[in-house]
Amino acid sequence: MQIAPHPLLSGIVKHYLTIAHNQHVAMNYRLFSDGNPGIVFHLKDPLLQYNQLHTFASKQPGSFVYGQITYYNDITSTGELAMLIIVLQPNALLTLLGLHAYELNNNTVPLKELFGQDAFDLEDRIANATNHPAAAAIAEQFLLKKTTSTNKNANITDRAINIINANKGIISIKNLLNAMPVTERQLERKFNEEVGISAKKFIDAVKFQNYLKQLQKLSSIKELNSLSYTCGYYDQAHLNNFFRKHTGVTPLQYKANHNLLAINFMPLA
Repeated sequence: MQIAPHPLLSGIVKHYLTIAHNQHVAMNYRLFSDGNPGIVFHLKDPLLQYNQLHTFASKQPGSFVYGQITYYNDITSTGELAMLIIVLQPNALLTLLGLHAYELNNNTVPLKELFGQDAFDLEDRIANATNHPAAAAIAEQFLLKKTTSTNKNANITDRAINIINANKGIISIKNLLNAMPVTERQLERKFNEEVGISAKKFIDAVKFQNYLKQLQKLSSIKELNSLSYTCGYYDQAHLNNFFRKHTGVTPLQYKANHNLLAINFMPLA
């Protein structure tokens, strides 16, 4: 379930997402990038997250901030799954935490390390919320208080992100720069600091997310090639390689998975 943020937080929060799966057995999941950082609260047992080489797993904190994800992650639940995820705007970390976004790439930082006792209190209140919307409302009040003293100063990345989203990621860096009064070097520096990845990689993420949304709606696999072309992919073989690199599965395998918890969070067989 998605919940829209308070208008005063729209520059920081994209939406709140609640995920629940009441299987009482171990389940394996795969998570990959949607181009956004976020904050996670586990309402049940925390998940086990594997490293990139899949050689060991560590338990996620009860609540944490995560940065950009540049490779897919395999995650295991050991019991009932329930999470509140605050999906942040792509360039929100610098404003919210005062940290350069690239510092959090592929990292999870316990909320307690960032906000101290306030995080302990917040985690406890959310854990005792009567339902998921109530949990989201508690988190929102916390963010409203934290952002009253911060001023978002991300005009360049805000404008670039709006243009990229408006074009559903089907835009070149050259055309993006033509629409903005900045140099390529300035753009890349701002994206690295505020988004955590290059403008080109963010464009790729937006285009890929749009493709996934359209793929879910596809009525016949016979239309796969035309869908790829419509979404800005002009070489199906290249798209298949890109898809497998970023998700670990093929487009048809993704399409056949009818139990997605989110567009970028799926159970594995």
